[in-house]
Amino acid sequence: MSPIYAVSLALLAAVALLALWRGGWWERATAAVLILNWIGTALAPFDHIEPPWIAIGLDGGTMLFLFYLALFSGRRWTIWAAAFQFLLMANHLTFVRFRELEQWAYVSAYYVWGDAVMLALLAGVLWRKRSATSAS
Repeated sequence: MSPIYAVSLALLAAVALLALWRGGWWERATAAVLILNWIGTALAPFDHIEPPWIAIGLDGGTMLFLFYLALFSGRRWTIWAAAFQFLLMANHLTFVRFRELEQWAYVSAYYVWGDAVMLALLAGVLWRKRSATSAS
């Protein structure tokens, strides 16, 4: 397991647990989507030559989910999460177009933008206004 993978996995675990414990409905749903995306991406084949189409599809679905949240949830962190996920998708599409790019740059950028999505969720969890009557 590479260090960047281990750090990102630890960040996902910590942020998801915090979102499940302290977050509202949108934060919990986002944590669940990110976990499912991670599992699907980890199970998908990656051969260092062809674009990872399954991961691209999963990340595209995550981007659509985050765009929906940014438009309708009323939470500011979702704008940042959607923007970082868009950059992650741009990273994918750059590799699809220019396969001669170095793999370390492609994979490193993928983890940087993915970690930024998780940090946006973390910010949303930490600075969420808590109300005794509101569960969202």
